Amino acid sequence: MHPIIETRSNLQTYLSLIILAVLVITATGIFLWQFRYHPAVLNLDNIVSSTEGVPQTQKPSSDESRFPMPEDLVALSPPEVFEPPHLSDKITGRAELYLSAGFVDLQTQRFASPDAPGAWMEAFIYNMATNQNAFAVFSAQRRDDADSLSLTPHAYRTKNALFLVHGAYYLEIIASEASADIFPPMLLFAKAFVDSIQVESVQISEKNLFTETDLVENSISLISTDAFGFERFDRMFTAIYTIDGAEIMAFLSNRNAEEKAAELAEAYQGFLLAFGGRKIQTDLPIKNATMVEILDTYEVIFLHGPYIVGVREAQNRTQAEALAVRLYEKLKEVTGEL
Repeated sequence: MHPIIETRSNLQTYLSLIILAVLVITATGIFLWQFRYHPAVLNLDNIVSSTEGVPQTQKPSSDESRFPMPEDLVALSPPEVFEPPHLSDKITGRAELYLSAGFVDLQTQRFASPDAPGAWMEAFIYNMATNQNAFAVFSAQRRDDADSLSLTPHAYRTKNALFLVHGAYYLEIIASEASADIFPPMLLFAKAFVDSIQVESVQISEKNLFTETDLVENSISLISTDAFGFERFDRMFTAIYTIDGAEIMAFLSNRNAEEKAAELAEAYQGFLLAFGGRKIQTDLPIKNATMVEILDTYEVIFLHGPYIVGVREAQNRTQAEALAVRLYEKLKEVTGEL
C-alpha cells in the first residue's frame, strides 16, 4: 500500500474510534440523566459525596454539629458545613432559592438504620436566619401529594423524604429509596433534632390574614424576591383559592408603613400597565382599590394600613371582586378597621 494511503487509512481509523467513544459517552450521559428526580422523590443527583467539592476549611468541629444522632441510628459520614459561596457544590441547581431567601449555612450528614437494611438517608439542615425565611423555602417546594406531620407547625413527608421548619432552620431528610422501613428512622432523627435544638416560638401572623373560605389546603406560601416577575415584590405571601372551579391567587405583604405600601402599590400597577394591562372601573367597597385587566385575567390591588393586598389571575371580574372583598373583611377582622 502506498505510504500516503496507509497514513490516511490509519488517521480515518483513529477518527472513527474517537467519534465512537464520544457517542458512547453521550449515550451513557443521556441514560443516566433519565434517573434524575425532584428532591422530594429520590433526588440523589443533588447529593454530592461527602468528600467531593468541599474545602477542608469548611469541615465543622464536633461541637459545631447540629446532628443529635440517636443511638438507634448509625452515622455514615461526619457532618459537613456549606456556607453561601459553596452551597452550589452540594445542591446543584437549587442554591439560588436558598441564597435569595437569606441562607446562612447548611450542615449535612448521612446516616442509616439497622431496621432499613440497604438504605441510607441524608439530613440537610439549613440555617435561614429567620422563621419567615425558613418558611419561604419550605413552602416553595411543598409537593401536592405530601402528607402533613405534627412534628412542628410546618412539616410533611413524601414516600422517601421528610421536611420541616423549626425556628430559623429548614430540615430535609432524603432517603436513598422509598420503602415501608425508611420512614421510622427519618422520623426518629427529625424528632431528636426538634427536641434538642431550642428555638424561639414565632408565629407567622400573615397566614392568619387570609380568609379560609375556598382556601386550598396548604397553599399559603412566601415568595422572598421577585414575586410575579416584579423585582420590587419581596416578602410576598400568597394563597390559592378555588372559586366556581377556577383557581385564583391572593397575595399580601406587610411593608411596615402606609406610605411604603401605597408607593409600592402604585409601582406594581405601573408594572402591569407597562405589560399591556388596563385599568377597569370598579365599585368595590374598598378604599383605594384598583382593578386591572391583563392577559384575559383580572387583578385587584388595594391597601390596608401597612399592607399591600391583591387578587390575581381571576378568570372574571365577579371572582376577583368577591375574593377581594373577603380579604378586606378578614383584614378588618384581624387587624381592626383602618
